[in-house]
Amino acid sequence: MYPNDNIFNIYYKIGKRTPFQVKRWPERYGEENRYSHKGRSFMVERVEPRGRYGKAYGICLVDDKPNDSYIKECYPKITDGEIPCAGCGEWVLLDVPGVNMNEIFPVHKVDEVMSFGRYKGKTISEVYKENPKYIFWLVKNDPYYRIDFFALIGVNPEDKNAQEKMAIEIQRVFPKITVDDIISFGKYKGQTYRAVYEKDPQYINWFLQNNRTVDIDYESFMNLVHKLIFGTQNINI
Repeated sequence: MYPNDNIFNIYYKIGKRTPFQVKRWPERYGEENRYSHKGRSFMVERVEPRGRYGKAYGICLVDDKPNDSYIKECYPKITDGEIPCAGCGEWVLLDVPGVNMNEIFPVHKVDEVMSFGRYKGKTISEVYKENPKYIFWLVKNDPYYRIDFFALIGVNPEDKNAQEKMAIEIQRVFPKITVDDIISFGKYKGQTYRAVYEKDPQYINWFLQNNRTVDIDYESFMNLVHKLIFGTQNINI
């Protein structure tokens, strides 16, 4: 199921339980609505494995309500409830009715060895030390892959400041861009945002308005603007 899988692998990973609800969601569709019950999904009622694949049968749903118009329109030859493209690696698990998902997917411990992906064979703790962003990306893309983050960063969950320490760690892993960071792209590559703003403020304004990929410490930029205009930098936003 990470990040997408075929129906048969999902069937095995949830302990061969039926029924279970799945949704076909190619990565090109993006993250939004990947695990939403909105739109078309299938309630898998029966799986007939044949080697690694086989056939899966169930009910086509739209917004969680039975609706077979998609099957009739796109797969008119299917009349026995077979789910098309069950072997494609583009399915995600939505639900296993009547089962606590925590029972199926327990929290992974930090010394657990990863069994997939680019860091296969390394423990979660080792991967976090090498590339913490990968662990955050992993959890973000698979809601059923849960990790004991407090243990991972060495914080006692009973500590009254545990959440604050977690926020500090997130800030360390994903630092926000400040005015004194060096630009890594475009015509001003290699210069700080501060230096560029002093000579070409329109360029920085454009960047702030059109950025969609990085976190920005907007307060530091606002303080810079305030200082240049009023000669002080004590603005709070």
